[in-house]
Amino acid sequence: MTSRAHRVEATAPAHPQRRGTNEVAEWYRFRLGWPVEITDSGVDLPLAGGMVAFEVPVHLAGGVLKRLTELGAVGPALRTGVGKDRVTFLCDVNDIVITQADVPLGVRYLRVGTVLPLPSPRPSGAWFVAPDPDRGWLPSASAVLHAVWRTTTAAARVMSSGFAVRHVGQARPRRGFA
Repeated sequence: MTSRAHRVEATAPAHPQRRGTNEVAEWYRFRLGWPVEITDSGVDLPLAGGMVAFEVPVHLAGGVLKRLTELGAVGPALRTGVGKDRVTFLCDVNDIVITQADVPLGVRYLRVGTVLPLPSPRPSGAWFVAPDPDRGWLPSASAVLHAVWRTTTAAARVMSSGFAVRHVGQARPRRGFA
């Protein structure tokens, strides 16, 4: 009788939340090869093995994505920050040495050892660019850094010209400029 009870206990389904977390972790591990960890809060991605990221303000993310598309270097990008006000572009460091001093103001360079919470791999509001298992590589950190610099430089030129760009792409004069 004890062996039957033991067998039933061993085959009981996992708690639905834990089962979903396990399935998400398995997808990231086996479809993308990411070294994810299951925690009490969900699935985390510790940046390791050459994986790094750049976290940019959400208002610059579209420009960075446009530049990466032009370079043929689009990779996964995650909405992060309080209120999802930042976008984190994952990339491969490819033996390039980068420090925080190498990135524009307002952009954070996330190095090996940083831990990112991951949502479900399904395209959702949490992903700016969802991961693609058919694309088994991440863009190079140098390509992403180039796109970040080009975008922030272009944004700085627009701001210094006296015009601010609205979210819908319409320009309006900034206060204090005629």
